[in-house]
Amino acid sequence: MPAFGTDENPIDTSYYELLGVPVNATNLQIKKAFRYAAVYHPDKNKSEDAEEKFKEISEAYQVLMDPQLRAHYNKYGKDKDLAPEGGFADPREHFQQMFGGDAFRSLIGDLGIGEIFSEAMEQGAAASPDESSEASNDNDKAKQPQMTKEQMEKMQKIQQERVKKLAETLLHKVDLYVKSERDPESVAAFEEQIKVEAEKLKKESYGLELLHSIGGVYSSKAKHFLGLKGGEMPSLFHNVKQKRHIMKELWSTVKSAMDMQAVAEMVAKAEAAGMDSADRAKIEEEATNRAYKALWQTSKFEVEATLRQVCDTILQDKSVDKRTRYKRAEALRIIGFVYKHVEMDKNTNELVVKIKGK
Repeated sequence: MPAFGTDENPIDTSYYELLGVPVNATNLQIKKAFRYAAVYHPDKNKSEDAEEKFKEISEAYQVLMDPQLRAHYNKYGKDKDLAPEGGFADPREHFQQMFGGDAFRSLIGDLGIGEIFSEAMEQGAAASPDESSEASNDNDKAKQPQMTKEQMEKMQKIQQERVKKLAETLLHKVDLYVKSERDPESVAAFEEQIKVEAEKLKKESYGLELLHSIGGVYSSKAKHFLGLKGGEMPSLFHNVKQKRHIMKELWSTVKSAMDMQAVAEMVAKAEAAGMDSADRAKIEEEATNRAYKALWQTSKFEVEATLRQVCDTILQDKSVDKRTRYKRAEALRIIGFVYKHVEMDKNTNELVVKIKGK
């Protein structure tokens, strides 16, 4: 083996092998391969080495996505100096980037699943080897991390702060409509601004899906508040419709998690049985797809629940008069319509906003 590697023939290929990509993989290939990490996300995989595997994959991703670090790795292999400036990022941040990234942070905040993962990582790190060994002999239920009262209170506080911050951000957006003359020109200008924003957001990872999800919540909450007076169906109708949607999404979330767990068990059995590489690759690909779907569905359910709280915060704000809250609901209805009707292959600026009572 040569003293130094090259980009074509790296001295060490373990990072590439970990992600299952060739040494000449493009950034797009590496990004797609990183989705495999979802299989080892501790919230979806209860195997003993899931957390460590997840961290290793995250490190490989961060090194190979950085041109300078990748070149250093190809030439010298792994060493203690091989890390991004400031150190490796928290692995949970990469899941935030998968679902909207920084562009959506002002709309949905930090994903709650990231906080859950963080707590699981801290709890796992705090456990002693004897505790870990003992836990491995218990049943599956005992293996799952159990949150303490303090951890639950911490997460509740984080969620409250998240809702508060998102509500403040949303208020700034709807105020552009609320504080305007609400004449045709002002309304058109507001719609145009939302369209421009949506056109950019749809290009992010899972951008279109997130916009449709967010738009659905905004529209539902706005129509429920406006009711017959705002040209919508009675509020009771929208309340029932919203509850049905929540139950449907809850079932989809549970089902996707069950599917993911079933395939993860198949992967474990394949490894134990020594299945040939071709068949094993097929199972792992299926596991990856289902894991990614499960994480997306879980994140979507959690995002929608958070945004319902955000909408309630600005629509039930008794510090302002009912007329102001009504205007907020009108603005929210416009934003929701635009977000819900964004299409990937059509320019959002050409979308015609059609709203009852407008």
